[in-house]
Amino acid sequence: MDVLIEILLEIYMELMFLLVPEKNITKKHKAIAVLLAVAVLVIVFALAIWGLVLIIEKGNWLGVIPLAVAIIISLAQIIAGILLYKKNH
Repeated sequence: MDVLIEILLEIYMELMFLLVPEKNITKKHKAIAVLLAVAVLVIVFALAIWGLVLIIEKGNWLGVIPLAVAIIISLAQIIAGILLYKKNH
């Protein structure tokens, strides 16, 4: 089970990092883009965990809000990354 979760997490992170450009960018700009992608990744995971904790442990259905925000941010970043990747290749 742990291996499956690790593989899915790795695939998810690779999709999130498609947004970071590879060509025609300075090292400084690439470092800033990576830091921004990591920050968004941490925020998305925090929102998802917070939403799940609210729903499962507390029985508070307002946990759907942070969970939905995490899903929307994640999908937006993955779609933008795929579109930019296809545009550049």
